[in-house]
Formats: sequence, C-alpha cells, structure tokens
Amino acid sequence: MRKVHMLLLLIRAARPLSRVARAFNGWRARAPTTAEVAVVERHQLGHKTQTIGVPAATKCRHGYPQAVLQDPGAHKFGAGLLRLTCPHLCEAVDAWEAEDAVREMSAALLADEPGRDALDRVNRRHAKTRTALIDGDARTRAEARLGADAFEHALGSGIAGISQGKLEDLKCLHAQLADELLSGDNALGREILSGLERRGVDAGGSATCAEQCSGCAGGWTYTPVKNK
Repeated sequence: MRKVHMLLLLIRAARPLSRVARAFNGWRARAPTTAEVAVVERHQLGHKTQTIGVPAATKCRHGYPQAVLQDPGAHKFGAGLLRLTCPHLCEAVDAWEAEDAVREMSAALLADEPGRDALDRVNRRHAKTRTALIDGDARTRAEARLGADAFEHALGSGIAGISQGKLEDLKCLHAQLADELLSGDNALGREILSGLERRGVDAGGSATCAEQCSGCAGGWTYTPVKNK
C-alpha cells in the first residue's frame, strides 16, 4: 500500500501546472479566499471581478486585499491583468493623479535607463502572464471579438495595455502600485509608494478606512474617480 501511495504522489507531482498556477510565476500572489473576493466585489469595487490572486502579504493594517490579479480571459477578454482595490489607496492616488502626477512621475522615473529597464521588465512579465492565462476557448473568443491582429497586440502588451517598447509613460499610477503590491518586483511602484508616504499617506490604511471594506453601514466610503 505504501508503494501505491508513493506512486500516486509522484503522478500528481508530475502533472503539469494549471494555467492559473503557471500565471503566478513572477508574482508574490496567492489564490484569494471566498471572503476576500466578497470584500473586493461587494465593498471595494461594487461589481463582479475575475479575481485569481491577491497579495501574498497585504500591507493593510486591517488585513483586507489591496489589489487583485485578474484572469483576462475568463469572460470578456481585456488587456488589464490587475486592479488596485483598496479604497484608501485609490483615494490617495486619484488625488495625486489629479495634480498631473502621471506626467511628472513619468518624467522623473523614466528619464534614465534604470527606470526604463524597470518598466520594460514589468511589461514583459505582464505579457508572459497574459499569454499563460489565455488559451483554448478564451483565445478563440478573444480572437473572434477583436480580430487576430488586435488580439495578438493586446496579448503581448505590457502593464495597463502599454505597447512593448514604449518606455516613456507610466500610464497609470494605480496599475503600477497594484503591480508592486502583487509582485514585489516593480521599482516604479515602490517609488509611487514612497511618493504617497511623502504626501502623508500610510499605505497600511487609516483608522476609519476599514469601515468600507467591512461593509459598515454609514461608515467611511470612497468611490474611485478612475479605478472603477
């Protein structure tokens, strides 16, 4: 019986990883719990998502997810892989972006080769992950809806749909920050976190921000301007 048990273990270990498990390569993310998905969909974003991952270690002092990794091919294909969901951080980034932060941070962080290399690395990781997730029926549906050329371009694009090789624009601070929270491998996202700290924003949250994530009636809430 022991030999049979060991053989079964070896067979299971030899099975190829699922597409979702393969997609986690390069990310510090884990599968979400049912409760975490409920928080994201009911209280943080207010709509259904295709969440397949949350940060392996959240910075939130209250223990809630702050960003999600999504399956772009689960329903209607989209180039976006991730979403910043923390209402506290979304409020802070919305306010910063309203002050022309995307342009200013792009100029500051992408003026030299290390910054452009960091963005290129992020873009390549997104393309690799998206390719790992989109196969079979999902690919067929996406090609039929977009056309082969547009689909291939979207499939190979970088963070927030940035074209590969376009390294002069961060495009979205929400996306860069979410990527850092989910991967721990985005130097640009870390700079955005540092910038928020200089603006007096605690990435771990505030004393009242959990009221929205917990569903507290009449408590603090924030409806994102951009990251809906």
